[in-house]
Amino acid sequence: MLLEAMAIYPYEGLTRELLSLGLSWVAINSGLEPDAEELADSLEGALRSLRDRAKAHTSKMGRNDRSSFDKVLNTWFNRSAPETYGELFELVIEETVRLIREGVIDPRASLTMVRVDKDGTYLGVEYDGETSKIPGKKPKADHYAILPAIIKQPEYYERQSGFLTPTTGQKAQIRLDPLWFSIVALGFFTGFAGFIGGKYYLMTKPGVEGLWPYDVEDVIVNGLLPLTEAGTSGRISLSTEELYEMKLAMKLAEENRIVPEEVYPLTLHLISLEGQVYTELKTLQLDLSGLSKYLNTYVGRIRALSTSGLQMTVELKEGKVTVHKYPLWALVDIAEKELGRGVNGDGEMLAYIFVKDIYRAINSGNERLIEDSVFRLFRQGRALLEGSGRASGELRKVLKATMWREHLEVLL
Repeated sequence: MLLEAMAIYPYEGLTRELLSLGLSWVAINSGLEPDAEELADSLEGALRSLRDRAKAHTSKMGRNDRSSFDKVLNTWFNRSAPETYGELFELVIEETVRLIREGVIDPRASLTMVRVDKDGTYLGVEYDGETSKIPGKKPKADHYAILPAIIKQPEYYERQSGFLTPTTGQKAQIRLDPLWFSIVALGFFTGFAGFIGGKYYLMTKPGVEGLWPYDVEDVIVNGLLPLTEAGTSGRISLSTEELYEMKLAMKLAEENRIVPEEVYPLTLHLISLEGQVYTELKTLQLDLSGLSKYLNTYVGRIRALSTSGLQMTVELKEGKVTVHKYPLWALVDIAEKELGRGVNGDGEMLAYIFVKDIYRAINSGNERLIEDSVFRLFRQGRALLEGSGRASGELRKVLKATMWREHLEVLL
Protein backbone atom coordinates (compact mmCIF):
# COMPACT_ATOMS: atom_id res chain seq x y z
CA MET A 1 0.00 0.00 0.00
CA LEU A 2 2.76 2.47 0.89
CA LEU A 3 4.79 1.72 -2.21
CA GLU A 4 1.66 1.99 -4.32
CA ALA A 5 0.92 5.41 -2.83
CA MET A 6 4.38 6.70 -3.78
CA ALA A 7 4.18 5.07 -7.23
CA ILE A 8 0.92 6.80 -8.15
CA TYR A 9 1.92 10.23 -6.81
CA PRO A 10 2.65 11.88 -10.16
CA TYR A 11 5.29 14.55 -9.42
CA GLU A 12 8.86 14.99 -8.24
CA GLY A 13 9.95 17.72 -5.86
CA LEU A 14 9.59 18.89 -2.28
CA THR A 15 6.04 17.58 -1.77
CA ARG A 16 7.05 14.08 -2.81
CA GLU A 17 10.09 14.19 -0.54
CA LEU A 18 7.94 15.18 2.45
CA LEU A 19 5.38 12.48 1.64
CA SER A 20 8.11 9.84 1.59
CA LEU A 21 9.44 11.05 4.97
CA GLY A 22 5.97 10.94 6.49
CA LEU A 23 5.25 7.44 5.17
CA SER A 24 8.67 6.27 6.40
CA TRP A 25 7.33 6.34 9.97
CA VAL A 26 4.58 3.95 8.94
CA ALA A 27 7.09 1.68 7.18
CA ILE A 28 9.28 1.66 10.30
CA ASN A 29 6.48 0.87 12.75
CA SER A 30 3.96 -1.13 10.71
CA GLY A 31 5.54 -2.34 7.48
CA LEU A 32 4.35 -1.69 3.95
CA GLU A 33 0.80 -3.05 4.31
CA PRO A 34 -0.56 -1.70 7.61
CA ASP A 35 -4.18 -2.12 8.61
CA ALA A 36 -6.14 0.91 9.81
CA GLU A 37 -5.29 0.48 13.48
CA GLU A 38 -1.59 0.01 12.77
CA LEU A 39 -1.56 3.09 10.56
CA ALA A 40 -3.28 5.19 13.23
CA ASP A 41 -0.79 3.95 15.86
CA SER A 42 2.13 4.78 13.55
CA LEU A 43 0.94 8.34 12.88
CA GLU A 44 0.22 8.94 16.55
CA GLY A 45 3.55 7.49 17.67
CA ALA A 46 5.46 9.53 15.10
CA LEU A 47 3.77 12.74 16.23
CA ARG A 48 4.63 11.88 19.83
CA SER A 49 8.29 11.44 18.83
CA LEU A 50 8.22 14.78 16.99
CA ARG A 51 6.20 16.70 19.58
CA ASP A 52 8.98 19.23 20.27
CA ARG A 53 9.04 20.15 16.58
CA ALA A 54 5.26 20.43 16.49
CA LYS A 55 5.53 23.00 19.29
CA ALA A 56 8.42 24.90 17.68
CA HIS A 57 7.94 28.42 16.37
CA THR A 58 6.67 28.58 12.79
CA SER A 59 5.25 31.40 10.69
CA LYS A 60 1.66 32.55 10.77
CA MET A 61 -0.52 31.49 7.89
CA GLY A 62 -1.17 34.03 5.17
CA ARG A 63 -4.64 35.40 4.61
CA ASN A 64 -5.47 33.09 1.68
CA ASP A 65 -4.28 29.94 3.45
CA ARG A 66 -6.00 30.94 6.68
CA SER A 67 -9.33 31.50 4.92
CA SER A 68 -9.10 28.26 2.95
CA PHE A 69 -8.13 26.09 5.94
CA ASP A 70 -10.76 27.71 8.12
CA LYS A 71 -13.42 26.42 5.73
CA VAL A 72 -12.04 22.93 5.22
CA LEU A 73 -11.20 22.31 8.89
CA ASN A 74 -14.68 23.38 9.84
CA THR A 75 -16.06 20.89 7.29
CA TRP A 76 -13.74 18.06 8.29
CA PHE A 77 -13.39 18.43 12.05
CA ASN A 78 -15.72 21.26 13.11
CA ARG A 79 -12.59 23.19 14.05
CA SER A 80 -11.27 26.65 13.15
CA ALA A 81 -7.88 27.19 11.57
CA PRO A 82 -5.10 27.93 14.10
CA GLU A 83 -2.60 30.78 13.80
CA THR A 84 0.55 29.02 12.57
CA TYR A 85 1.51 26.29 10.13
CA GLY A 86 2.98 24.16 12.92
CA GLU A 87 -0.32 24.26 14.82
CA LEU A 88 -2.20 23.46 11.60
CA PHE A 89 -0.09 20.37 10.89
CA GLU A 90 -0.37 19.09 14.46
CA LEU A 91 -4.16 19.56 14.46
CA VAL A 92 -4.63 17.72 11.16
CA ILE A 93 -2.54 14.71 12.28
CA GLU A 94 -4.36 14.40 15.60
CA GLU A 95 -7.82 14.65 14.07
CA THR A 96 -6.99 12.28 11.22
CA VAL A 97 -5.84 9.62 13.67
CA ARG A 98 -9.25 9.93 15.34
CA LEU A 99 -11.07 9.54 12.00
CA ILE A 100 -9.08 6.43 11.11
CA ARG A 101 -9.82 4.85 14.48
CA GLU A 102 -13.50 5.63 14.10
CA GLY A 103 -13.52 3.91 10.71
CA VAL A 104 -14.53 7.07 8.84
CA ILE A 105 -11.52 7.00 6.49
CA ASP A 106 -10.34 3.82 4.80
CA PRO A 107 -6.53 4.16 4.53
CA ARG A 108 -6.22 1.83 1.54
CA ALA A 109 -8.91 3.69 -0.42
CA SER A 110 -7.26 7.00 0.42
CA LEU A 111 -3.64 6.11 -0.30
CA THR A 112 -4.40 4.40 -3.61
CA MET A 113 -6.54 7.24 -4.99
CA VAL A 114 -4.94 10.04 -7.03
CA ARG A 115 -6.93 11.98 -9.62
CA VAL A 116 -5.46 14.55 -12.03
CA ASP A 117 -7.64 16.74 -14.22
CA LYS A 118 -7.65 20.24 -15.70
CA ASP A 119 -8.52 21.73 -12.30
CA GLY A 120 -5.55 20.22 -10.49
CA THR A 121 -4.59 17.11 -8.54
CA TYR A 122 -6.70 15.39 -5.89
CA LEU A 123 -5.02 13.06 -3.41
CA GLY A 124 -7.27 10.64 -1.58
CA VAL A 125 -11.01 10.40 -0.99
CA GLU A 126 -13.67 13.07 -0.66
CA TYR A 127 -14.53 13.75 2.97
CA ASP A 128 -17.46 15.98 3.88
CA GLY A 129 -17.20 15.75 7.66
CA GLU A 130 -19.45 12.70 7.91
CA THR A 131 -18.60 10.21 5.18
CA SER A 132 -15.73 9.58 2.80
CA LYS A 133 -16.07 8.31 -0.75
CA ILE A 134 -14.09 7.77 -3.92
CA PRO A 135 -14.40 11.00 -5.97
CA GLY A 136 -16.54 10.99 -9.09
CA LYS A 137 -15.75 12.55 -12.44
CA LYS A 138 -15.70 16.00 -10.88
CA PRO A 139 -14.38 15.93 -7.29
CA LYS A 140 -15.74 18.57 -4.91
CA ALA A 141 -12.82 20.87 -4.19
CA ASP A 142 -14.22 22.04 -0.86
CA HIS A 143 -13.99 18.48 0.48
CA TYR A 144 -10.18 18.64 0.14
CA ALA A 145 -7.51 20.87 1.66
CA ILE A 146 -5.13 22.82 -0.54
CA LEU A 147 -1.43 22.14 -0.23
CA PRO A 148 -0.07 24.76 2.24
CA ALA A 149 1.81 27.67 0.72
CA ILE A 150 5.08 26.95 2.54
CA ILE A 151 5.24 23.60 0.73
CA LYS A 152 3.48 24.39 -2.55
CA GLN A 153 5.01 27.72 -3.51
CA PRO A 154 8.72 26.77 -3.27
CA GLU A 155 8.13 24.23 -6.04
CA TYR A 156 7.05 26.96 -8.46
CA TYR A 157 8.81 30.19 -7.53
CA GLU A 158 12.52 29.44 -7.37
CA ARG A 159 14.96 32.34 -7.31
CA GLN A 160 18.11 30.68 -8.53
CA SER A 161 17.43 28.09 -11.18
CA GLY A 162 14.91 25.87 -12.90
CA PHE A 163 14.94 23.39 -10.03
CA LEU A 164 11.47 21.79 -9.76
CA THR A 165 9.89 24.13 -12.32
CA PRO A 166 6.97 23.62 -12.33
CA THR A 167 6.38 20.08 -11.14
CA THR A 168 2.65 19.92 -11.74
CA GLY A 169 2.62 21.08 -15.33
CA GLN A 170 -1.05 22.10 -15.33
CA LYS A 171 -2.24 23.86 -12.20
CA ALA A 172 -0.13 24.42 -9.16
CA GLN A 173 -3.05 23.44 -6.95
CA ILE A 174 -2.78 20.11 -5.20
CA ARG A 175 -5.64 19.10 -2.94
CA LEU A 176 -5.40 16.53 -0.16
CA ASP A 177 -7.77 14.50 1.95
CA PRO A 178 -7.07 14.31 5.72
CA LEU A 179 -4.76 11.28 5.46
CA TRP A 180 -2.56 12.64 2.66
CA PHE A 181 -2.44 15.98 4.47
CA SER A 182 -1.34 14.23 7.67
CA ILE A 183 1.47 12.43 5.87
CA VAL A 184 2.78 15.67 4.33
CA ALA A 185 2.57 17.32 7.77
CA LEU A 186 4.48 14.47 9.39
CA GLY A 187 7.14 14.73 6.69
CA PHE A 188 7.42 18.46 7.37
CA PHE A 189 8.03 17.88 11.09
CA THR A 190 10.56 15.12 10.29
CA GLY A 191 12.64 17.34 8.00
CA PHE A 192 12.24 20.53 10.05
CA ALA A 193 15.70 21.93 10.87
CA GLY A 194 14.57 25.32 12.14
CA PHE A 195 12.67 28.49 11.39
CA ILE A 196 15.49 30.98 11.80
CA GLY A 197 15.66 34.59 10.70
CA GLY A 198 12.35 34.26 8.87
CA LYS A 199 13.59 31.28 6.86
CA TYR A 200 12.59 27.62 6.96
CA TYR A 201 15.27 24.93 6.92
CA LEU A 202 13.98 21.56 5.70
CA MET A 203 16.15 18.47 5.22
CA THR A 204 14.89 15.66 3.01
CA LYS A 205 16.21 12.34 1.74
CA PRO A 206 15.07 11.96 -1.88
CA GLY A 207 14.36 8.34 -2.72
CA VAL A 208 14.14 7.24 0.93
CA GLU A 209 11.26 4.92 -0.03
CA GLY A 210 13.88 2.71 -1.67
CA LEU A 211 15.02 1.80 1.87
CA TRP A 212 11.58 0.67 3.08
CA PRO A 213 10.95 -1.18 5.32
CA TYR A 214 14.15 -2.63 6.78
CA ASP A 215 16.88 -0.01 6.34
CA VAL A 216 14.90 3.19 6.76
CA GLU A 217 14.88 3.39 10.57
CA ASP A 218 18.63 3.91 10.76
CA VAL A 219 18.45 6.72 8.20
CA ILE A 220 15.46 8.53 9.76
CA VAL A 221 15.81 7.93 13.51
CA ASN A 222 19.61 7.76 13.82
CA GLY A 223 20.46 10.05 10.92
CA LEU A 224 17.98 12.67 9.82
CA LEU A 225 16.51 13.41 13.27
CA PRO A 226 19.89 14.07 14.99
CA LEU A 227 20.88 16.35 12.11
CA THR A 228 17.68 18.37 12.16
CA GLU A 229 17.74 18.52 15.97
CA ALA A 230 21.29 19.92 15.75
CA GLY A 231 20.01 22.58 13.37
CA THR A 232 17.08 23.58 15.56
CA SER A 233 18.76 23.41 18.98
CA GLY A 234 21.87 25.22 17.72
CA ARG A 235 19.78 27.69 15.69
CA ILE A 236 22.23 27.15 12.86
CA SER A 237 21.58 29.47 9.94
CA LEU A 238 23.11 29.47 6.47
CA SER A 239 25.70 32.12 5.71
CA THR A 240 27.84 29.89 3.50
CA GLU A 241 27.68 26.17 2.84
CA GLU A 242 31.07 25.61 4.50
CA LEU A 243 30.11 27.32 7.76
CA TYR A 244 26.66 25.70 7.88
CA GLU A 245 28.10 22.21 7.49
CA MET A 246 30.93 22.91 9.95
CA LYS A 247 28.52 24.13 12.63
CA LEU A 248 26.17 21.18 12.12
CA ALA A 249 29.05 18.71 12.37
CA MET A 250 30.43 20.54 15.43
CA LYS A 251 27.06 20.31 17.17
CA LEU A 252 26.88 16.58 16.49
CA ALA A 253 30.45 16.12 17.76
CA GLU A 254 29.70 18.02 20.99
CA GLU A 255 26.80 15.64 21.65
CA ASN A 256 28.87 12.59 20.64
CA ARG A 257 26.35 11.64 17.96
CA ILE A 258 27.44 9.38 15.14
CA VAL A 259 25.24 9.70 12.05
CA PRO A 260 25.19 6.66 9.72
CA GLU A 261 26.91 7.37 6.42
CA GLU A 262 23.89 5.89 4.64
CA VAL A 263 21.86 9.00 5.51
CA TYR A 264 23.91 11.04 3.02
CA PRO A 265 23.45 12.79 0.73
CA LEU A 266 20.60 14.88 2.09
CA THR A 267 18.92 17.85 0.44
CA LEU A 268 18.62 21.08 2.39
CA HIS A 269 15.77 23.36 1.30
CA LEU A 270 16.09 27.00 2.40
CA ILE A 271 12.65 28.62 2.10
CA SER A 272 11.79 32.27 2.75
CA LEU A 273 8.76 34.53 2.39
CA GLU A 274 9.78 36.94 -0.37
CA GLY A 275 7.07 39.55 -0.81
CA GLN A 276 3.86 37.52 -0.80
CA VAL A 277 5.39 34.23 -1.96
CA TYR A 278 7.36 31.48 -0.21
CA THR A 279 10.46 31.02 -2.32
CA GLU A 280 13.16 28.36 -2.40
CA LEU A 281 16.25 30.53 -1.95
CA LYS A 282 18.73 27.64 -2.08
CA THR A 283 18.90 23.90 -2.31
CA LEU A 284 22.10 22.22 -1.15
CA GLN A 285 23.33 18.65 -1.11
CA LEU A 286 24.67 17.87 2.37
CA ASP A 287 27.26 15.21 3.18
CA LEU A 288 28.87 15.60 6.61
CA SER A 289 30.48 12.17 6.76
CA GLY A 290 34.08 13.40 6.41
CA LEU A 291 33.59 16.45 8.63
CA SER A 292 31.90 14.41 11.36
CA LYS A 293 34.70 11.84 11.50
CA TYR A 294 37.33 14.56 11.79
CA LEU A 295 35.47 16.70 14.33
CA ASN A 296 34.47 13.73 16.50
CA THR A 297 38.15 12.81 16.71
CA TYR A 298 39.05 16.46 17.39
CA VAL A 299 36.61 16.67 20.32
CA GLY A 300 37.69 13.31 21.72
CA ARG A 301 41.39 14.25 21.72
CA ILE A 302 40.81 17.68 23.25
CA ARG A 303 38.68 16.18 26.01
CA ALA A 304 41.38 13.59 26.69
CA LEU A 305 44.04 16.31 26.96
CA SER A 306 41.76 18.40 29.18
CA THR A 307 41.34 15.52 31.66
CA SER A 308 45.12 15.34 31.94
CA GLY A 309 45.18 18.93 33.18
CA LEU A 310 45.90 20.88 29.98
CA GLN A 311 43.74 23.96 29.30
CA MET A 312 42.49 23.30 25.79
CA THR A 313 39.66 25.83 25.49
CA VAL A 314 39.73 29.57 24.93
CA GLU A 315 37.86 31.93 27.27
CA LEU A 316 35.73 34.52 25.52
CA LYS A 317 33.01 37.03 26.32
CA GLU A 318 29.58 36.75 24.74
CA GLY A 319 27.79 39.85 25.93
CA LYS A 320 28.17 39.78 29.71
CA VAL A 321 28.67 36.02 29.84
CA THR A 322 32.07 34.29 29.92
CA VAL A 323 32.19 31.14 27.78
CA HIS A 324 34.82 28.51 27.08
CA LYS A 325 35.09 27.18 23.53
CA TYR A 326 37.25 24.81 21.58
CA PRO A 327 39.64 26.96 19.50
CA LEU A 328 38.30 25.65 16.20
CA TRP A 329 34.71 26.34 17.31
CA ALA A 330 35.67 29.91 18.23
CA LEU A 331 37.40 30.39 14.88
CA VAL A 332 34.25 29.28 13.03
CA ASP A 333 32.20 31.78 15.06
CA ILE A 334 34.61 34.59 14.16
CA ALA A 335 34.50 33.54 10.50
CA GLU A 336 30.73 33.93 10.57
CA LYS A 337 31.08 37.40 12.12
CA GLU A 338 33.61 38.37 9.45
CA LEU A 339 31.11 37.52 6.74
CA GLY A 340 28.45 39.57 8.47
CA ARG A 341 30.42 42.76 9.00
CA GLY A 342 33.72 42.52 7.14
CA VAL A 343 37.15 42.96 8.68
CA ASN A 344 39.67 45.70 7.97
CA GLY A 345 43.44 45.43 8.09
CA ASP A 346 46.01 42.79 7.22
CA GLY A 347 43.99 40.10 8.94
CA GLU A 348 40.96 40.63 6.73
CA MET A 349 38.80 37.47 6.53
CA LEU A 350 41.63 35.37 7.97
CA ALA A 351 39.28 33.25 10.10
CA TYR A 352 36.93 32.58 7.20
CA ILE A 353 39.81 31.81 4.82
CA PHE A 354 41.22 29.26 7.26
CA VAL A 355 37.85 27.64 8.00
CA LYS A 356 37.10 27.33 4.28
CA ASP A 357 40.60 25.98 3.71
CA ILE A 358 40.37 23.27 6.35
CA TYR A 359 36.77 22.43 5.34
CA ARG A 360 37.96 21.61 1.84
CA ALA A 361 40.98 19.72 3.11
CA ILE A 362 38.91 17.55 5.46
CA ASN A 363 36.37 16.74 2.77
CA SER A 364 39.15 15.75 0.39
CA GLY A 365 40.21 13.00 2.80
CA ASN A 366 43.84 13.87 2.03
CA GLU A 367 45.99 14.15 5.19
CA ARG A 368 48.64 16.13 3.33
CA LEU A 369 46.08 18.82 2.44
CA ILE A 370 45.02 19.05 6.09
CA GLU A 371 48.69 19.50 7.10
CA ASP A 372 49.12 22.23 4.49
CA SER A 373 46.02 24.11 5.67
CA VAL A 374 47.12 23.95 9.33
CA PHE A 375 50.62 25.17 8.48
CA ARG A 376 49.17 28.05 6.45
CA LEU A 377 47.10 29.08 9.43
CA PHE A 378 50.20 28.99 11.63
CA ARG A 379 52.25 31.12 9.23
CA GLN A 380 49.49 33.66 8.57
CA GLY A 381 48.44 33.81 12.21
CA ARG A 382 51.98 34.33 13.45
CA ALA A 383 52.58 37.04 10.86
CA LEU A 384 49.46 38.84 12.08
CA LEU A 385 50.24 38.49 15.79
CA GLU A 386 53.92 39.47 15.47
CA GLY A 387 53.52 42.08 12.76
CA SER A 388 51.72 45.41 12.57
CA GLY A 389 48.51 44.11 11.03
CA ARG A 390 45.26 45.17 12.67
CA ALA A 391 42.90 42.57 14.10
CA SER A 392 40.34 42.43 16.88
CA GLY A 393 41.37 41.36 20.34
CA GLU A 394 39.01 38.40 20.03
CA LEU A 395 40.66 37.17 16.83
CA ARG A 396 44.14 37.58 18.34
CA LYS A 397 43.13 35.59 21.42
CA VAL A 398 41.60 32.80 19.37
CA LEU A 399 44.59 32.64 17.02
CA LYS A 400 46.95 32.28 19.98
CA ALA A 401 44.85 29.41 21.34
CA THR A 402 44.59 27.80 17.90
CA MET A 403 48.40 27.87 17.58
CA TRP A 404 49.14 26.18 20.91
CA ARG A 405 51.45 23.28 20.13
CA GLU A 406 49.07 20.74 21.66
CA HIS A 407 46.15 22.14 19.67
CA LEU A 408 48.08 22.08 16.40
CA GLU A 409 48.89 18.43 17.09
CA VAL A 410 45.17 17.75 17.55
CA LEU A 411 44.35 19.51 14.27
CA LEU A 412 46.95 17.41 12.50
